[in-house]
Amino acid sequence: MRIEKIKVFHLNMPMKFSFKSAQTILNQRETLVIKVTDELGHSGFGEAVAFKEPFYTGETLPRAKEVLLQHLLPRLLEREIPHPFAIHSWPDLGYPMAVAGVENALLDGFARRQQQPIMDAVFHEETQARIYGGMVLGDLEPATLLRQIEDYLQEGYVRFKIKIKPGDGFAKLRRVREKYPDLMLLADGNRSFQAEQLPELREMDQLGLLCLEEPLASGNLVSYQRLQEQMRTPLCLDESIQTKADLIQAAELRACQAVNLKVGRVGGLAYVKEMIEICRKRKIHYWIGSMMESGISKILHVHLASLKDNYIPGDLSSSRRYFARDVIRPEITVQRGRILVPRGPGLGVEIDEEALKYYALDQRTLERGRGPGINGSS
Repeated sequence: MRIEKIKVFHLNMPMKFSFKSAQTILNQRETLVIKVTDELGHSGFGEAVAFKEPFYTGETLPRAKEVLLQHLLPRLLEREIPHPFAIHSWPDLGYPMAVAGVENALLDGFARRQQQPIMDAVFHEETQARIYGGMVLGDLEPATLLRQIEDYLQEGYVRFKIKIKPGDGFAKLRRVREKYPDLMLLADGNRSFQAEQLPELREMDQLGLLCLEEPLASGNLVSYQRLQEQMRTPLCLDESIQTKADLIQAAELRACQAVNLKVGRVGGLAYVKEMIEICRKRKIHYWIGSMMESGISKILHVHLASLKDNYIPGDLSSSRRYFARDVIRPEITVQRGRILVPRGPGLGVEIDEEALKYYALDQRTLERGRGPGINGSS
């Protein structure tokens, strides 16, 4: 496969509401969409999902964009690509979200070229035709939280993740559990709890949570090991697991019982596949998260969530929950709590390039054979 042309769209997608966690408040989503076109005219799309500020990991959107335009994409135009995973043999620049965006675009194009769904190009196992959606609710006042849960239950959602912080996290979750004793419920502390606040976390054992995600501010795996020894509730790691080595260490320490996998965070589907195999061998539950990204990245996570041994429904809801207009057609919808997994070539959806242009703050084009291998325009 030879890439002849690349476009990078820097999008700013206003959100329909402000989403609050222990670390940040988001009311718009800036993101980078990469379009690659090969010598046969096949195109593929990927998304580099870094945030503007380093509240999640150290990789920021401005730096990811710089790495893409100055390093990864020019290199892509200089050589043949035998398989999308070949880019993982390149020198590691330390920017997994940028790398994942490139890999995902190549995979989408490669699978379209082969006329096969993207999961068939990566995994060789049976998948589900529909998956259950999962609702993520921000750090809200209890009355608002309960009202939203009721509304989304009416839409068919069965699994709810609540963003919490020290001080009121336990009390808020207890209110939810008292009203909905059988609800599939988990909590995400977004690394906000200090050592002196561990008693509040241990109280959560009485709530029957599916898991408690990334509560510790330290992010230290030994600290998670100690906390897991004191709790029945499965601890789930998210941003603490960025490499296979992190996952293997967590497994050896028994620092968690579950892992939230996100393609961008770990550097691409090649690494996700390897991590899933590690989870299977080490008896660690895995499930699929989301980065409040556009439909280009989110539909990829929908595909991943169709693997049959996912622990719980992922952080996957309808496009229109976050954005007035998504950049894929058809958009992701939830009907009776479930999402249809597309079966067409590649991502199985079409990309709305008019929507990309509508949201674009900036657009760059790079072409093979122009100057030193790159021609930038906006």
